[in-house]
Amino acid sequence: MQKRIYIILTLTVLACLASQDLLAQRVIRDLESNADLGDVPTDTIEGKKKKKFVPVDVVAWTIDPIYGRRTPVDVDTLQHEFQNKAYPEGVHGEMNSLGNLGSPRESRIFMDREIQHDMPFITNMDQFIESPEAYKYYNTKSPYVNLSYDWCGTKTSGYDNFKAIYTNNAGKRLNFGGIFHYMYGQGNYDNQHTALMNGTGWFSYVNDHYDLHLHYSHYDMKLEENGGIVDDNYITNPESMPRRYSSGDIPTRLSNTWSRQNHDVLTLNHRYHLGFNRVEEIDSVTTNEYFVPVTSVFHQVELGNYRRRLISRDKWQDFYSYSYLPNDTVNDLYTLKNFYTRGGITLHEGFNKYAVAGLSAYVGYAHREYEMPDTIAGANYSIPSKAKLKENDVLVGGRIERSQGTYVHYNADAEFVAAGTNIGDLIINGHGELNVPILADTAQLAVDATVSNLAPCTYFTNFHSKYYWWDQDLKKEKRIRLMGTLSYTKTDTELTFGMENVTNYTYFKNTGILSTNSSGVEFYSHHATVLQEGSVQVLMARLRQNLALGPAHLEADVVWQKSTNNDVLPLPSLSVYANLYFKFVLAKVLKVELGGDMKYFTKYYAPDYDPVLAQFMVQNDNTKEKVGGYPLFTVYANLALKKLRFHISYYHLNQSDGRYFTMPHYPMNPKGLKFGISWNFYD
Repeated sequence: MQKRIYIILTLTVLACLASQDLLAQRVIRDLESNADLGDVPTDTIEGKKKKKFVPVDVVAWTIDPIYGRRTPVDVDTLQHEFQNKAYPEGVHGEMNSLGNLGSPRESRIFMDREIQHDMPFITNMDQFIESPEAYKYYNTKSPYVNLSYDWCGTKTSGYDNFKAIYTNNAGKRLNFGGIFHYMYGQGNYDNQHTALMNGTGWFSYVNDHYDLHLHYSHYDMKLEENGGIVDDNYITNPESMPRRYSSGDIPTRLSNTWSRQNHDVLTLNHRYHLGFNRVEEIDSVTTNEYFVPVTSVFHQVELGNYRRRLISRDKWQDFYSYSYLPNDTVNDLYTLKNFYTRGGITLHEGFNKYAVAGLSAYVGYAHREYEMPDTIAGANYSIPSKAKLKENDVLVGGRIERSQGTYVHYNADAEFVAAGTNIGDLIINGHGELNVPILADTAQLAVDATVSNLAPCTYFTNFHSKYYWWDQDLKKEKRIRLMGTLSYTKTDTELTFGMENVTNYTYFKNTGILSTNSSGVEFYSHHATVLQEGSVQVLMARLRQNLALGPAHLEADVVWQKSTNNDVLPLPSLSVYANLYFKFVLAKVLKVELGGDMKYFTKYYAPDYDPVLAQFMVQNDNTKEKVGGYPLFTVYANLALKKLRFHISYYHLNQSDGRYFTMPHYPMNPKGLKFGISWNFYD
């Protein structure tokens, strides 16, 4: 509680400073309009006070991590759906999650799932870890600070989520900044604490002939693993229990197991542009001169140092099927050091009428070095050691792109491993847009296609631990995906159809066996096995529709999916998000969104979760159970006042039906109040 008070006091002090800044800006506006300042004190310069004017213009962009192209994005000061940003189940409830803030999660929408990282333990940590494609860079006319804080629960439950962003320019071209992000999830259920900290710094320089983007992030994450609750009847049939239990009193399968992750990631992208100055005549007396790039030379570097340690003092025979290393305690360390670099050349589109598309080509090199527990060669499991695996690849790639023009845009990227450990790996991504004017607005047809032939992650083919041990050859996973999206801004409608075929689909499965725990009770133990399936297809249709009638707004996101093999790739046939709210302004300054939303998915054999691998996996055939068919309701008030956003919501309003699971043995969080605040400061 003291921690929350300190944060609120800090925000209050900064708010007072911001109010002084607003007063100063009002004085400037009055001076510029020659208004009567009344009792406002002035130091006379020709009879008037000359105040410092503080501009509040801030722009942000992301960059393509290979080619360095900049794409404008929101500065993230939007009011809409602000109340949903901290939920572990995702903004639209699309995630399977362990329930606590910052815990691993996986999208139920197959085509929204994250690509496996070289270090697979972080693949499902997207609520906290950003990919290089999502790194934001800024340009601001005055120092910009954003402070945000979300919290709920008490000293023994709930979470705190604090994030501070600072950025500043040194001149028009050079920008630097940093982020401090801290998530602490006490959790509503026992033994599921999370504590995650991120410190980030960046530097960017952009002018006509040269631009550079440098980004560094350090992550420190501690996650407690509870293996789920011991008996689902605590939720589904609480009357059968000897007494009433609060969520924090329900026994869990693990009570002394946790993981610790430390990651450092450095990315650099810089480009040098060759071109000419073009003079454009605006009118008979005014001209505009600007630089036109013709050719760019680009270079990209990514360095990563990843460490993940699993620690456990739980008795292995009470949860797992096998033990491969001596001692009752576990202290398994997994590391990855990777290095990627690519260098190439771009011929830009549009520098003359014949350059209707841009062309890029590059060569690159990748190095990865893994370390995991092992035994000494020729000895047995009782003598622990370390295994080291090294991989080296030579990369070639390129892009064709058309982003200018009114009606047709397209791009296609390809990367091929020409030599090395993963020779033959290939990934091709293509995107095309056709914009058609209809009824004073524009309809857009977008087509996305992906073809890939990639070797599974090294930790899928080789993995050693106290509980699992395999070294095997896996075939390359081949994927073909085609998606089409039709959108029309006038009616705020978006309709998407998708198809994906996966050959040699690689997945994990719980293959635990009938065992006896330390108390002599029989149960099905927990064991993960990596498998491949010959062929799986997924069909998907999605409708996003927003309707408005005066202050009333209704938003819907409906997804239908069909897997041809639910034994290896189970998916809910229907996922729905609906948001009904009223939007209005009070006293001409307070923007209000007042409403409620519903998240729902149909029953299906949702994935199990493995604490050792930090991966989601298919359920054990002997203990399969369906979850879903349960709507989750939340009501909220989402408000914005000038530079301040804040919300209050009552989560899981309908908690009375004992079916609220997102995954087997991992129930949804119980009902409760949640709060959040976000404040922007300038200068």
